[in-house]
Amino acid sequence: MSSHHFVKEGQEPALFVVDAIADDHLMSLLEWSPLVIVTGEAMLKVASWGIRVDVIVLDSLAHNESVVNDTVAHVGHADIIDGSAGQAKAVLSYLRSRNQHSLQVLVRLPERCFGDWEHADDFQIALIDSSMKWSRIRDGRFEKWIAEGSALLTQGEQLSVKPAVLVGSQITAVTSGIIEVTSPGPFWIGERHH
Repeated sequence: MSSHHFVKEGQEPALFVVDAIADDHLMSLLEWSPLVIVTGEAMLKVASWGIRVDVIVLDSLAHNESVVNDTVAHVGHADIIDGSAGQAKAVLSYLRSRNQHSLQVLVRLPERCFGDWEHADDFQIALIDSSMKWSRIRDGRFEKWIAEGSALLTQGEQLSVKPAVLVGSQITAVTSGIIEVTSPGPFWIGERHH
């Protein structure tokens, strides 16, 4: 029996490749043919994988026109946006102009860039590295069923967790069931992926 899924353009999360991390998880992110945005630093590596690039965010490396022009032969035409005032800000502005509000960011050290996305309350954002997926909980409330002893990581302020234990940044379920994490403002939840 086969299953067919229809995804409207702009409905699937865009993929922003900050760091070119090649692993099996990358292929699953590309499954729905998302809009692919790359930094100049990641551009050549992503192009070498044969992945279609839709948008290049100019940065210190991509400001070299010959690098951009050499890459065009590999990736074809791509929109170029200026990231000199901040890559996150440039990407969010670009996506807003396309009325797209869901974004997955492939980045080597997600914890270092939580603050880059603090003005993205109109977006669903996930920061992904080779072992973790960090989801921005913009409405201050997160619920999920997890098994007893399972752990999630969190980054935020004034967090309330039940029925689980919060020690430092780790939430551990005391029983199998739905855990609830709340905060007066947005926060991040980290989950291991396979």
